[in-house]
Amino acid sequence: MLVRFWFGSDRSGFCLGTSLLITLMLLMYAVGIQASLSLGPGGDFPRFRDVFLYALSHDDLPSLLVSFALLLLFGPCQERRWGTVTLLVLSVLTVTILPLFYTLVLFVGGGDASRICGFSATQLALFTAQCRQTTQRRLLRCLPVWFLPWLLLLLGLPLLPGTPALLHFCAICLGHNYRQPFIGMLQELEESCNRVLDFIPEWMYVPTSARFRLPTHATSQRSFPQLFPVDQATTSQMRNPTAFNRPPWMDPLPAWIMEESAALSEAEALEEQMLRAGILASLQDAPEEDPDAKVQVPKSSVSSLRLQQLEKMGFPTEKAVVALAASKQLDGAISLLIEDGVGEQAVVVSKGKSPPAPRST
Repeated sequence: MLVRFWFGSDRSGFCLGTSLLITLMLLMYAVGIQASLSLGPGGDFPRFRDVFLYALSHDDLPSLLVSFALLLLFGPCQERRWGTVTLLVLSVLTVTILPLFYTLVLFVGGGDASRICGFSATQLALFTAQCRQTTQRRLLRCLPVWFLPWLLLLLGLPLLPGTPALLHFCAICLGHNYRQPFIGMLQELEESCNRVLDFIPEWMYVPTSARFRLPTHATSQRSFPQLFPVDQATTSQMRNPTAFNRPPWMDPLPAWIMEESAALSEAEALEEQMLRAGILASLQDAPEEDPDAKVQVPKSSVSSLRLQQLEKMGFPTEKAVVALAASKQLDGAISLLIEDGVGEQAVVVSKGKSPPAPRST
């Protein structure tokens, strides 16, 4: 879990976005290009160059080293988690919005004009978004993940005395608003940039779409009593997965869909597993040596609301229970009942009752 938190994902590719930001910062400091913003009451009107370059400009070597260390430590894991395009878009968006947000706080709070520059606040906002998205609640089993951005803010007080602490506070608040649906929307921008990215080899950047491939898992085959007649064509298709056409939903999915799917509560998952285990256990109760034996399907194992809907449609209760137990969905049960796909090898039993014994002839 610690490795996954720091490195994001195992996607291949060169961290082009992080390398580009570090290179621009070092070049601007080496050449001596200075850019800054004077914000708040009494501040100067910003120049066009300062608006775009203030985050990459540093007044002294200590502030440059802090920004370099933050980018080198957190940049690669953020880029492998979000992708190169999303990282660059989030960086530009933070560089643009953060001064406006900080200026509004200064005017509301009645503060004095403040001069800002450097990449530390931008990286702190991105790190806050990263901590918000991780599923791990504690780091090293003792430090809450949500506290890490605030810990960096405290460490920045002695390390960056020229950077206002209120700016870092605004950066953390801004990073908390970078929610997964918003980042997922930014990740979809890579599809609109395909024409530009076609000229770049795949190994030179971290693609976003590589993360959204659905995993494949090997499933074990188990034999259960056959409740429904299956024709030979259907059986051959089930044994040959290549016979099915690949549906559109097998294409790469956006990140927010994957995150919402992973956010299913443990209680609902456990309840679903218990329900399916009860159905499968009841289906396995049929003795193998007697081919005419009935399979007991508990009536309580299916949704009473869906059963009532099927009964209102005119379907027999016993066949409706069996169809719901097999398909788990209302539309699937209706299809089975319409196609007369329910066999005669199942008996519906209520709670506390047993099926009638067969008559001897």
